[in-house]
Amino acid sequence: MLMLMVMLAVQVLLPLGLIVGHGVLRPASAVGLWLRTASLLGLCVLFAMIGFWAFPPWWTPYVFGVLALLATWTAARRLRQNGPHSGPWRRWGEFAASTALLALVVLALPGVLTGRKLPADAVDIAFPLEPGRYLVVNGGDHPLLNAHFMTLTNPAYADYRGQSYAVDLIGIDRFGWRATTPLGTNDPADYLIFGAAVLAPCDGTVTHAVGDRPDLPVPELDTVDRAGNEVMIECGDFLVYLAHLRQGSLRVSIGDVVATGAPVAEVGNSGHSGEPHLHIHVQRGTSPEAPLRGEPLPVSFDGVFPLRNARLVKD
Repeated sequence: MLMLMVMLAVQVLLPLGLIVGHGVLRPASAVGLWLRTASLLGLCVLFAMIGFWAFPPWWTPYVFGVLALLATWTAARRLRQNGPHSGPWRRWGEFAASTALLALVVLALPGVLTGRKLPADAVDIAFPLEPGRYLVVNGGDHPLLNAHFMTLTNPAYADYRGQSYAVDLIGIDRFGWRATTPLGTNDPADYLIFGAAVLAPCDGTVTHAVGDRPDLPVPELDTVDRAGNEVMIECGDFLVYLAHLRQGSLRVSIGDVVATGAPVAEVGNSGHSGEPHLHIHVQRGTSPEAPLRGEPLPVSFDGVFPLRNARLVKD
C-alpha cells in the first residue's frame, strides 16, 4: 500500500499540481510561459513511457497532456490580459524551476528512447497468452522501462541475471482497467489475467516445472520462493522461462515435448508477485543451483518488441 501511495503521489499528484500551478500562476514573461509549457509537456511524455499505468490506466498521461495544453491557453490568456508578473523573484523562480524540470526530462529521454529500440540479438517467440487485451508492465532495454534490468550488472543479483530482459504482462479491458475495481482487491481472482491460459511460445522440451505453490492474496509476497509456480522450456539454443503460474494449473511435466501455442499452465499469483501477472524471459544456459543464472537475451513477440505501457491485443 505504501508503494501504491508513493506511485500515485509521483505519477498523479505531482503532474496535476504542476498543471494547476501552470494554469493559475501568471507568467513572469513570455519566455517563462513557453519554458513552463515545454517542461510540463516533456514530463507528460516521459511519464507516459516510464510510468506504472496499471492504476490509473495507461491513458492517464495523455489526459494530463490535454490538461497541460488547456493550462497553457489559460496562462497565455492571463499574460495577454494582465501582462507579466512584475516580481523579480517570480521571474527567476519560474526560470529555475522550469529549467530544472526540463533538464530532468532531457537527461532521461535519450536513454529511454534508445531502450525502446529492438536489440539486434533479440529472440523472437510467439505471444505466450490466450486471446485478450494485455498491458506490458516491464519491458524494454533500459532501467526506466524494465525493473528487471537491475540484475544485468549487479553481482548481488547474479543468480537471477537470466531475467534481465524479462517481460511482465497483466490483463486489461477495453477501458484500460485490470481488475473488477479500479484499485484492485486482495483476491487474485478479481484480476482479469488470473486464470488466463499460458501458451508455449516455441517448440521445445520442458526442462523444469513446479505447480504446487499457493496463489497469495494481493499484495502479499513470497520473499523466499520468488518464482512461485514455474515452467522452463528448452527451445533449441535458448530457454524460455514462465513464472507466477496458478497453483495446480500445470499441464506439462519435465521431459514433455510441446509445440508452439500448446497450453502449458494458467496465470496465477504465486511467488514474489505483487498482483497476478505473467513473467516471461529468455536466457541461454542455466545452472542446477540457480536456474536463472544464465545469459539474458532480449525478446520480441511475433516481431513486436514489448515495451512498458504497450497494449498488446491478441485475437
